Amino acid sequence: MRLYRCWTVKMMGFYQAMPTSGTIARLIAGEAPDLVHHHYFGLLMQRAGAVAAAGGIPQLATYHFSDEVLTQPWFMRPLRGTFRRGIASACNRCAAVVTVSQAMAARLPGKGIVSPIHHIPNPVPLERLQAAAPAVRPAGFTVLYAGRLAPEKNLPLLLAAFARLLRSHPGARLRLAGEGPLRAGLERQARELAPAGAVEFLGHLGGEALARLYQSCDVFVLPSKLEMLSLVAIEAMWFARPLVVTDRIVCARELVEHGVSGYVVDADDPADLAARLATLAEDADLRQRMGVAGRARAAIYREQPVLDAIESLYRSVAAGAALRHAG
Repeated sequence: MRLYRCWTVKMMGFYQAMPTSGTIARLIAGEAPDLVHHHYFGLLMQRAGAVAAAGGIPQLATYHFSDEVLTQPWFMRPLRGTFRRGIASACNRCAAVVTVSQAMAARLPGKGIVSPIHHIPNPVPLERLQAAAPAVRPAGFTVLYAGRLAPEKNLPLLLAAFARLLRSHPGARLRLAGEGPLRAGLERQARELAPAGAVEFLGHLGGEALARLYQSCDVFVLPSKLEMLSLVAIEAMWFARPLVVTDRIVCARELVEHGVSGYVVDADDPADLAARLATLAEDADLRQRMGVAGRARAAIYREQPVLDAIESLYRSVAAGAALRHAG
């Protein structure tokens, strides 16, 4: 495997590749790929797609992106329709579109995507995470979040709910792993809502460090309003931790069986989330039962079955292109 990097620009917290068409054409000519697989809508996808189409190379796209995520800042929202049409046009140039969520697969036709749609979840290296040693466990009921500290993650909801939880469970702890543009504001909110030491900002952590945190928490919370498929939530489930997610997450009901492996709560109601956290804080047996159910649910995301499905799709797309060329 070879990795190439072109000139990039950081925009709104994300690195945007800015290749020229000539650069893409030289790379594709040198590699002579059987197909091109896109993972992000941007200039790279548009230019690589045009070069691949001109060369008759079949293409796939995995729909990790969405017009809602790409136009989060208020000044971008008037362009949401333009982005939606651009994404649809790019995806419809592909022989197949992969989506990691069954619920999103059902929505894509309504977004103008007419290419064949395949549901294949992201592969998660669950077995490799298992060897990590537990982290030092804080005293008291411990809530964990891991991910970007960004607007779509809806972290003010989690902080407000945790402040409510502290009223009845003053020994509780909230740990936030990750970095992002909202960190300073979230730290201010935490200082206003919770006593010193109750909320920890741990920064960006690698896989093994996160695995240790999963093992040392009591519940994992994903408060997002925009989320395609959360890998960290799946990892937490694999470590037999109850999962609490919001009803705005596309894959909420795929990740969580409400009341069995965790809870689905109102994305705009901190009281709902606080009540669910209090229930879990008071019932260790319930946490254990939900954790066991969550681990069984997480098993479908193991690497090998997912990789097999992707390889099968690659072969199918390449074979279809070969038949069209032969005809």
